[in-house]
Amino acid sequence: MWTISSTLLLICCLRAALAQWQDVIEFLTKGTKDECYMSVTGSGDLTKLRITCQGDERSYWCEYQGRPKVCRSYNGNPVHYYRQIMWSLRKLPNACQGQRVYKPLMCKRATDDAQMVFTTSSSADAVPRDRPEPMRPAQKPMPKPTRPQPLRTAPARPSPYKVIKVYPPKKVTPRPTEPVPTTQVPLSEANRLAQDYCWRSLHSACSFVIGLFRS
Repeated sequence: MWTISSTLLLICCLRAALAQWQDVIEFLTKGTKDECYMSVTGSGDLTKLRITCQGDERSYWCEYQGRPKVCRSYNGNPVHYYRQIMWSLRKLPNACQGQRVYKPLMCKRATDDAQMVFTTSSSADAVPRDRPEPMRPAQKPMPKPTRPQPLRTAPARPSPYKVIKVYPPKKVTPRPTEPVPTTQVPLSEANRLAQDYCWRSLHSACSFVIGLFRS
């Protein structure tokens, strides 16, 4: 026979179940169009958030936990708290490959206890991808290509030897020589008389004799 206490306990369980189903938020992922929903369960002041997704060829889930009740805004509107997380998840092709820690804007000023932290997932493909990448050795920057410089010829040094230029001799055309005018020396009177009166073979002798007489 049911007692009053048993009835009250059943009512509380039904209310808790109804409240849990009312906290479910459905959404679709970007690109892959996976059908996902978020369910919230609580154990004391610790709250667990489970994200379950079903795609055409895959299904996966992941869980987060935190203490969002320390945030006053959460206590006033808890559904809006999870909707702000959902707005980030629906932008991903895989809803479980988002951030490792979610802290909605409405609880930005609250302590870090108000954030939801990743705890577990169904497979290695359903874990957050915001892990810090391993440090890679620094690569030396590639030298910029340099333009080929034009070859510069060294200035010619002066030769220690004096260069003497030899030119071929110029051809000199001789000028025509003008004939020297011959002037006839006037014959003396003794020679003239010898030519007129003496034989040719005796011209000199006659000229000498006539000259003696003229003198």
